[in-house]
Amino acid sequence: MKLRKKTIAIIGLTLLGLIVLLYAFSQIILMGSFTQLEQQSTQRNIERAKNALLDNINRLDSVAGDWASWDETYNFIQNGNEAYIRSNLDPSTLANLKVNYVLFYNTSGHLVHGSGADIEKEQIIQIPGFFQPDLSPNNIILNHSDINSSISGIIILPEGPMLISSKPILKSEHQGPVKGTIIMLNFLDSAEIERLSRITNSSLSLSLFNDPDTSDFRSAIQILSKEKPMLIQPLSNDIIAGYLLLNDIGGTPAVVIETKMPREIHKQGENTMRYLVLSIIGVGLVFGLVTIFLLEKNVLSRLALLNSNMSAIGTSGDHSMRVSMIGNDELSNMAKEINRMLEELEKADEAEKKQLLLKEIYHRVKNNLQIVISLLNLQSQKTNDKNVIEIFRDSQNRIRSMALIHEKLYNSRDLAGINFKEYIHDLTYNLLHSYGVNPGRINLKIDIDEVILNLDTATPCGLIVTELVSNAFKHAFPADRKGDVHIRFFSVNNEKYTMIISDNGIGFPEDIDFRKTTTLGLQLVTSLVGQLDGTIELDKRGGTEFKIEFKEQRTGKGIK
Repeated sequence: MKLRKKTIAIIGLTLLGLIVLLYAFSQIILMGSFTQLEQQSTQRNIERAKNALLDNINRLDSVAGDWASWDETYNFIQNGNEAYIRSNLDPSTLANLKVNYVLFYNTSGHLVHGSGADIEKEQIIQIPGFFQPDLSPNNIILNHSDINSSISGIIILPEGPMLISSKPILKSEHQGPVKGTIIMLNFLDSAEIERLSRITNSSLSLSLFNDPDTSDFRSAIQILSKEKPMLIQPLSNDIIAGYLLLNDIGGTPAVVIETKMPREIHKQGENTMRYLVLSIIGVGLVFGLVTIFLLEKNVLSRLALLNSNMSAIGTSGDHSMRVSMIGNDELSNMAKEINRMLEELEKADEAEKKQLLLKEIYHRVKNNLQIVISLLNLQSQKTNDKNVIEIFRDSQNRIRSMALIHEKLYNSRDLAGINFKEYIHDLTYNLLHSYGVNPGRINLKIDIDEVILNLDTATPCGLIVTELVSNAFKHAFPADRKGDVHIRFFSVNNEKYTMIISDNGIGFPEDIDFRKTTTLGLQLVTSLVGQLDGTIELDKRGGTEFKIEFKEQRTGKGIK
């Protein structure tokens, strides 16, 4: 693949990856926040309903307490005088108190008197069958062990759920002994739930725990329990519901209150996400197009021209030809240096002179590659984006591996080959320094035969080592995990070579095919192995191990 296509593909894939990552993070963070706000709003509604219901119980408890600690009630429970009933227990009085039933029991559990009233119509209503004629003295409702005893909450009767308050009958000074029990009841029916809805300004419904009347309640009741009395769940894309389980006075699950709300917060979150995604795509496209345009104009087209000129010179073997490059930057300086070296090559007739010039070429190519590394380093300092910085660093390490080969050739007495063991030692030392690896945490082992490789073989091998060792440093040992990275290289009759790069880290992801991944590094490794006419295998047992086998490339084949 041409450099231009590779560059466009890399930029496109990088932008696509960044857009996907930004969308994913935004989805998690923004929609998570909107969902949390929606749940908090629903929870506040259900808690307001709970508090309103508790206020009703407390009000009933307060009224019952006033009547229970009253001399007239104390006397009535003992003598049952009719004057007390006529003065205090007519329907209008109960309606004013907003109490549906008032029941008086003596200490033996006998019903001394009971009155019931329809609060709205101020009419007498029948006492629930559960309370007549008598109750066991040990019944929880009558079980007042001392003068401060009080029982209040919810009770389930055949007539439906009711609010109840039970108090011991005492003298006005709140003194005993206890002579009986006064019980006050209020219906917890649809009318009461509607009144609570108006108070809390929300839509409320109520259902018995053991007899849910709608599918919404049935699905919620399967989840609700004493340990988890509250549940919030969406019913559709437009409605969210909150459920609250309330126990009766015996601690048994009794009723479930439901509140429903339109999902306005959720819809606002979806609209926000749509606008954000469109903005990210728009900015990404603009940035990508501008980047590609600038690279094409300032780098790629000029590199293509330089490559074309060098290819023509290499094909013809005519050292009198020159490369052309306008401008005043590193590429034009490289062209000038190439032309200057071509001039010296043209004048060099002796083999020794040519060898010196070749070493000078390696030296200058290495220097120019170092300049490119420095430029990338300077460019990386202009951004705070960790992904971009990581891309620059990976590019620097790849260029550094090629620069190191030219340095080894320059310092070598024999320009025909490179001491691969010495080269890998220097290369991995640079990688350790580049990624700031602590040798005490990651132990690097190198087992390499004494072999000499030519430039066409050493270059792709060095790049493969750079990519796989870099991946191990970056991904194999997260959270300060310790481990080993092992590089092995050996040959059979100096013709067939085997290179194994392994680590005992967290292992390669099971769901990723390294030959089909969009990761640039692994794509580069696969491509380089192909250029070596080799094979590559991945062993995921006990960490990650890449095994590469190939034959040495003949000089002149080159790296595509």
